[in-house]
Amino acid sequence: MRTILLLAPLAACAGGALHQATLVGQCAEQDTACSRRHPLAPLAIGARFHPELATDIAGTATPKLVLDSAAPDVLAVERGALVARAEGAAAVLISTDDGSVVDFVHVWALPITEITLARRDGDRVAGTVGLAVGEDVTLEPALWNGAQRLAGDADLAWTSDNAAAVALLPDGSAARRRIRARAPGKATITVALGDARTTLAIEVVP
Repeated sequence: MRTILLLAPLAACAGGALHQATLVGQCAEQDTACSRRHPLAPLAIGARFHPELATDIAGTATPKLVLDSAAPDVLAVERGALVARAEGAAAVLISTDDGSVVDFVHVWALPITEITLARRDGDRVAGTVGLAVGEDVTLEPALWNGAQRLAGDADLAWTSDNAAAVALLPDGSAARRRIRARAPGKATITVALGDARTTLAIEVVP
């Protein structure tokens, strides 16, 4: 049986409903621009979210924290990551390893209705991108439900219909790809997850 551990909060601005813990996305230590430190958006169904947990309680050191989902059919917890399974909402419990609930956060899961592509600087790309042989551009997808951007890392399928002209290279991220222009020609890049997909035309010139 779980118990709720109520302690005096250090600050009124915290991620959990009890204002005693925060749950945000993991970011590289030097990545000051990382958007994953903002409040958690709804997760894309089929995506995983790797949270960073911290307590915000006056007079205490951070204990060992674990996650648990009140609705694992909607939002599962696998090896410390939140995995969106179906549309809906689930309470994510932030507990100590002895079962005491420190805080909880309600997390929504929504289906993907659109995928967009952007450069590393955040500029969205669409239509046709021109590259010279030997050039490359790194593209990062964004997942959307209507006008709302979704959170989570998804195993997107990237394909090029002309690999001789345009190669898709891994970039250390499951989502991003480096588009390398190999030879003059045209190619269509397709990025898909389930029924959602987007395409981008690449034209390579000498």
